[in-house]
Amino acid sequence: MADVGDRVEVRSKAGTRLGVVRSVSGTLVTVEWDTGGQTTLIPAPGVMSVVGRGRKAPARTGPAKKKAAPAKKKAEPAKKKAPAKKKAAAKKSPAKKKAAPAKKKAVAKKKRR
Repeated sequence: MADVGDRVEVRSKAGTRLGVVRSVSGTLVTVEWDTGGQTTLIPAPGVMSVVGRGRKAPARTGPAKKKAAPAKKKAEPAKKKAPAKKKAAAKKSPAKKKAAPAKKKAVAKKKRR
């Protein structure tokens, strides 16, 4: 059976494919192909052959080391802020003039003779 990191060759009707085993869970084997794809399969007897053994990853005993922070750039002098724009005063509609009370037409009184 293949282990994680092993190079394998899988034969099928379409041809032979080469890849690297990325995970093994029971009979399920996940293979990352040289073409970039990835497949999870249950290989039948005689279908998968181990071509090269992968190296075992070293056991981690402690937390991972932190990478050094990139060098800081020189601080640029502070730029003055542009003066705040004044908001336009809300335009008030001119007060409507009240209609003048209707003037009564003077009824000319006819003078009696």
